[in-house]
Amino acid sequence: MIWFVWDLAPEFIQTGPWKNQGYADKFLDFFIKHLPEYEHSVRHVNIPRWSREVLLPNRCSAHLWGGFFPDQLLLSKPYSFTPPHVAIFHKRHQARIGPQGTMVSLAELLQQNDLTLVIMPLDFNDKARQSRYPVLYPYLAPYVGKVNLMERNGSENTINLALLGHGRADYTLGYPSTITTQKRINNLGDDYIAYRIKEHNLYKNVYVACKNDDFGKEVIEKVNRLLTEEILLKFLAYHEEWNDKDVEFRRTTIDYFIDKKKLANVIQ
Repeated sequence: MIWFVWDLAPEFIQTGPWKNQGYADKFLDFFIKHLPEYEHSVRHVNIPRWSREVLLPNRCSAHLWGGFFPDQLLLSKPYSFTPPHVAIFHKRHQARIGPQGTMVSLAELLQQNDLTLVIMPLDFNDKARQSRYPVLYPYLAPYVGKVNLMERNGSENTINLALLGHGRADYTLGYPSTITTQKRINNLGDDYIAYRIKEHNLYKNVYVACKNDDFGKEVIEKVNRLLTEEILLKFLAYHEEWNDKDVEFRRTTIDYFIDKKKLANVIQ
């Protein structure tokens, strides 16, 4: 069976001293080790190649949102999630935006023409009808093409925070792990600050996904049996190696996956 991975630190890290140390790298390593009855291979893909190959037989993705190719991909039980986006500024804006812990409104920020937001392309997988910013899409879409919203294409799947340091833009969207990750991988200094976003407090479930055929059903059934509470806590620890042991992420993980609480801020 073929597992897909892509460049998206700290999920998957394909090069450098942190290679294979991303949290999804470790999720995948766990699944491979605990499914020894299969011959495994790992294929590094970009988004267009993933879209072309994901529906071929014997292909699986170890860390995927729901909603891609409905009815054609079969999903495991959720086992972790993507946290809410945060707004990341260079610290030169801290006096204007507020101290650490301030919550900002993306809608209000986008109305300020003297602040430029840089993001990855808003629609990143037209074939699968997916956006990189699914919760924030309605706020961002009206500003596409405006001077204060810059979509940046490139070989990377994330915005390099050095762009903010060089004054190419003023802020970007990332995750609670983004600053820590780029400090490690890109050797950035302590020049950036993240703010929670008023419009985004939603955690989006992630799954193992395989083609919806007999082989995929067999794999997903086995994966589901592996997802015990003990393993879900192990997976939480892999996240916490990168998110500075984010208190909200831990609390939400425990409430949702371990204590089985129904949470309005966890979405499929």
